Amino acid sequence: MAAPPRNRTTEEKAHVDNDALQRFCGAWRDMQCSRRGGGGDAFVVGAVYHIAEDLTDITLMDAYSGEVVRRMDGLSRPGLKVCAGGDMICVVSPGDGLLRVVHVATGDLTDLSMGCSAATGRNVSSGYTLGKVPATGEHKLLHVYAAANGSQSSEVLTITTGGGGGGCQWRATRSHPPMRIEHGISRSSATVGGVVHFLSPATTSAPRDRGVECDTIAAFDLATELWRPALMDGPLPADQRHRGQRPNLGLAALDGRLVAVHHDYPGRTINLWSLTPNDTTWTKLHSLPIKNVLRGWEEEPTSHQAAAAEAKRGGRSKKRKKKKEEEVRWLCREKVAQPLAMVGDGRMAVWARGCEGAVRLHDPRTGACEEVAQVEKCGCVLGFYSGALSPSHAAEMEE
Repeated sequence: MAAPPRNRTTEEKAHVDNDALQRFCGAWRDMQCSRRGGGGDAFVVGAVYHIAEDLTDITLMDAYSGEVVRRMDGLSRPGLKVCAGGDMICVVSPGDGLLRVVHVATGDLTDLSMGCSAATGRNVSSGYTLGKVPATGEHKLLHVYAAANGSQSSEVLTITTGGGGGGCQWRATRSHPPMRIEHGISRSSATVGGVVHFLSPATTSAPRDRGVECDTIAAFDLATELWRPALMDGPLPADQRHRGQRPNLGLAALDGRLVAVHHDYPGRTINLWSLTPNDTTWTKLHSLPIKNVLRGWEEEPTSHQAAAAEAKRGGRSKKRKKKKEEEVRWLCREKVAQPLAMVGDGRMAVWARGCEGAVRLHDPRTGACEEVAQVEKCGCVLGFYSGALSPSHAAEMEE
């Protein structure tokens, strides 16, 4: 999300203590929400990490107009991690135990830092997923962590927003992930109906458990706080289930259903498969032409025959130059389209990723794709929020 120039004070650049984060939340609430367009309450939650300043900005962007309507600038803490789910944004710093949640609509802050995590040690890698239990409305934070030997464990915490969050504690889950999962890449997991779904590790060189294919899915139930022992088969045909396909896969939640996203680069399509409500069969939703969604795919690659003919006309040097130009174009192409949500007018919000990125609204019925906003380098989309925002204090004063 392209941000306006920021002039941070020394105070804003300080590490996040409680007073500082309270001020950021106040700014989140007070920012005037004068939206230029839209057709409903749909917002993209994003974050941008500024390497030179070692600071993280969090923004809430109107999914229709691209306008930033809420923001928290200047969060700084070693190893800071931010995730979003349900109605909440969670700020975590595993190294020193900081854990605070912010309500998206109101900006209200809850400090849960007193909870002691079981994940300790210098060689522990962590991933956090924030989700909502439909039956109770509770928000729970799932923490999956891996030791240096690759073994994975998990713990869960219930977000209690009343009374300052006192009494919240991490609880070790009563079961372990039934396979090695990818917990560090957001598009490798999706939460639907209070169940968090994970793909296997995204790298093709990662060890694979017996019986696990590239599209196999593991599931954690936030209500029972248990990993489901049975793995789910993914949607890919048998002849495509090889290790090289794993980086081309992702998961998403669309209209309350789990969706598998497969980038078929040779076929120049992005295939979306939806899991039926009984969790047994996959149905293909869309086969989107990749050039309609991602930039840089408008030109087809030069065929072998065309390249040979061109080489005869211009010699080998011209052939080498052409090949180099195609390599540069490939590197600059957007590589991944991550569906975020279906918005009220039937279009699909998509995060397109490459050297840079963008948020777009794609109409599966017509193929039209409207760019809403650019995403800065080192920027990412954390989640999607559908709901009304509480009126800002500035708006209340004007009335």
